[in-house]
Amino acid sequence: MDYKLISIVAAVTFIFLLEGLFPHYTGRSKRLAHAFPHVLTAFFNAFLTRLLLVGLTIAVIGWAAGNSFGLQSALALNPVAGTVVVFLLFDIWMYFWHMANHRFSFLWRFHRAHHSDTAMDTTTALRFHPGELILSTFARLPVLVLIGMSFSQLVIFETLLNLSTLFHHSNLAVPEKWDRLIRIFIVTPNMHRVHHSVVMNETNSNFTSLLSVWDRLYKTFRTREDTRAITLGLPLFREEKWQRAWGFFITPFMK
Repeated sequence: MDYKLISIVAAVTFIFLLEGLFPHYTGRSKRLAHAFPHVLTAFFNAFLTRLLLVGLTIAVIGWAAGNSFGLQSALALNPVAGTVVVFLLFDIWMYFWHMANHRFSFLWRFHRAHHSDTAMDTTTALRFHPGELILSTFARLPVLVLIGMSFSQLVIFETLLNLSTLFHHSNLAVPEKWDRLIRIFIVTPNMHRVHHSVVMNETNSNFTSLLSVWDRLYKTFRTREDTRAITLGLPLFREEKWQRAWGFFITPFMK
């Protein structure tokens, strides 16, 4: 049984329903139409992952484990300590990889398809271009080998990451006092709304995906009190055609 998939489906359904009851941005009447291309993309990405990328990842991790290669093996840590160490190292790598997707034009072409959403909600967490998925998979393979992350640890980390991503992309109206408390530890909706701002100085902030400490440590943390005044999306891709499935798919290939 695929518990990771079940947890994602359950979480996105639950949060989507909560968004309808307690929305941060109100007046959104076409929520299902907005969600459709994101869900379609998620199914395609899941197919692509199972067809090509999972086997490759298992093979690489298996080679590292079979040769006792990687930091976790070198340190000879107990399972709990080893898991904590590799989680922290992989999370900080995710931070720098996300930053790279904003700093390097080739990577940004694919990542901007995610940022082009003008009405961010929990389904936006599913809106990642297949090209970005392929690039990120190949980029992380040497990281997995170097830190010696096991496949079971990767599955647990990705499950936590996916749940966090669904939460902080959501349109839930989390009270600011609670949002402020939660973002001491993990990324929150108000924190990530700044990252999805149409203002590029704000877009180029708040890069962390799980633990908020990395943005604070590397001084990319940014907040706004008036998050309902944030305009979401990208200036060049605000038209309705870019919000549809085909427009999303061709976004990386436009000038």
